[in-house]
Amino acid sequence: MGRGGKRTVRALALALAVACAAGCQTVREEVRPLRETTLTVARSGGEVTLSWIGVRGTYYSVMYTDARGAKAQWKLLPDAINVRGLATGEPIVVKDRLPAHQPRYYRLVQDVRPLAP
Repeated sequence: MGRGGKRTVRALALALAVACAAGCQTVREEVRPLRETTLTVARSGGEVTLSWIGVRGTYYSVMYTDARGAKAQWKLLPDAINVRGLATGEPIVVKDRLPAHQPRYYRLVQDVRPLAP
């Protein structure tokens, strides 16, 4: 690396130090699940079956997106919002329909309280 490269690295390090000293902070958000839950997804043509083992009194909501990546827009699956576990150890099953060629990604949200409607 030439002299200009070293100056650029030093200037960048100084700029980062100044930015952090001016109130920049790292925010780390961790979401710990109530319990480990496995969401099983099976697809047959345009029908998707999602299932998991429920816990009594726990509310579950399924979210989906049609694109992967950090900028994916996650939405609630209309027929899978605030599904309540009625008995521990019993499977919960919901369905989704979409065109056979369209990809879709899912995530399961769980809480002891229902999501706000």
